[in-house]
Amino acid sequence: MNCKKVLPLIVFFFIFFSLKGQTKDSIINNMQSKIESNEKLSFDSNKKIEKYKNHSPSRATLYSTFIPGAGQLYNKQAWKIPIIYVGEGIACYFAVTNYNNAQKFKKEYKLRVNQVLEGRNPDYANYPDQSIYNLYYAYEKNFELSIMVMAGVYLLNIIDAMVYGHLFNYDISPDLSLRLTPYCMPDINNNVSTGIMMSLKF
Repeated sequence: MNCKKVLPLIVFFFIFFSLKGQTKDSIINNMQSKIESNEKLSFDSNKKIEKYKNHSPSRATLYSTFIPGAGQLYNKQAWKIPIIYVGEGIACYFAVTNYNNAQKFKKEYKLRVNQVLEGRNPDYANYPDQSIYNLYYAYEKNFELSIMVMAGVYLLNIIDAMVYGHLFNYDISPDLSLRLTPYCMPDINNNVSTGIMMSLKF
């Protein structure tokens, strides 16, 4: 056989089997990469599920009990922390202001009741005793109200952490929708009844 005829055949078969081998290898590599990708996705999903399972509402409640806002941070709701501290700060400011004013008018009223001239505030010289007492009483009540607001914000912080700690694993579908449509339907007596039909899609 002529070498010139054999050589192209050898080159052809060499290239053919090389390409076939490469194609086979690429298919195997693609399959392996897909398997690894699926395993990675499965691992990430399991890790995420495990993370959700480890979320504890009791822990969120305890965090917010000892440090206001810590439970919200644990629940991945850090945006609520400024609201909590702004509420507490405003209530604390009014509590301090009302307390200082109440003590000031209380001292003035005691000096007047005991008929002590020394220590009286000259700015209140034209105020009658009853007005001084009424101002003291009003500031005292406002102080108590401010304390109640502070306690309310603190309790709401704990309740919010507890509630959203329980709802942390609650999955809401993006397809969830509520539709309200009016309807008009005749009955057997040819009377027309109207109303609203509610349909929930999830």
